[in-house]
Amino acid sequence: MSKQFKKINKEFCLTDNSVNVYGYRLLTAGLDLAQYKKNPIGFLMHDREGGVLVKWEDLRIEGDKLFGKPVVNLSHPKGEDISAQVENGFINAASMGKIIVLEASDDKDLMLPGQTGPTVTKWFPREISFVDIPGNHNALANLYDINDNELNLADFVKPKPKEMSKILLTAAMLTALNLSDKSSEEDAGKAFQDLIDTAGKVPGLEKDLADKTNALTAKEKEVKDLKDAAVKKEVQDLLDKGKADKKLTAELATELADSFAGNPAGLKKVIDVMPAQTLVTDQLGDEKDAKAFIGKKWDDLYQSNELETVRTQFPDLYEQLRKEKYPNA
Repeated sequence: MSKQFKKINKEFCLTDNSVNVYGYRLLTAGLDLAQYKKNPIGFLMHDREGGVLVKWEDLRIEGDKLFGKPVVNLSHPKGEDISAQVENGFINAASMGKIIVLEASDDKDLMLPGQTGPTVTKWFPREISFVDIPGNHNALANLYDINDNELNLADFVKPKPKEMSKILLTAAMLTALNLSDKSSEEDAGKAFQDLIDTAGKVPGLEKDLADKTNALTAKEKEVKDLKDAAVKKEVQDLLDKGKADKKLTAELATELADSFAGNPAGLKKVIDVMPAQTLVTDQLGDEKDAKAFIGKKWDDLYQSNELETVRTQFPDLYEQLRKEKYPNA
């Protein structure tokens, strides 16, 4: 070997499957070592401006650990000093730098205790540097995509389905959704989302519809328009009934109208498993009729012979007025 380089017969553990100080972890099984071997260089403390200090040889994987031996660049201003520190045991750590993420997952089954970030399942580093303390603020190992754009750990967190109004599910509804009474709220939300996704899928519909529309005759187009109008009306009728039955809010009805514009059967399936939501105004009977009595006192209703009507038709209002009249009764 040239006197400008010095290979040190000392193996470094360069990475393993453990959780690093930044909360994520790199799976050694997903390391594309061939990519790094094309240019197996490193710096001191990831300082690229300081120049190449080391390259790594005899790279090998044992279990979940990657090992390698350093070849120190003696022409580097700190080459001789670092070489001596490595041989004397003062420098014992190396750190992966500029990590290129090819695939990552936030699957909980892949997470270890203490892990808060994703599991990087396919990756490779651009460089591996000598460091004094691996993973500290002087040895940051940022994540990048294949085009060298810096990534954020949040990029790998899957968005949660939009949360619907909390509802109580009957035994029949739990069975329809393949849930049990021990299922979590998250399980219920996922079941509803899966149901919507499954019912709303029409594979290949856009292409088939475009091809068939171009081939329609005037008569066929007229028939199609009539069918489309019938489907649209069926969807609207289902939404109107869902709101009348107090299963749907206006906002949820609008969202479902977009998702099931051409799929009334799927929409009906979703609405059928939703329970009605009880409103305060329901407890007062017909809101329009009840307004005639709101604000009147017990004595007013007694004198106008309306007290008996309130007692029979609006028992909650009657009880409220009775307590006001006879608080100690």
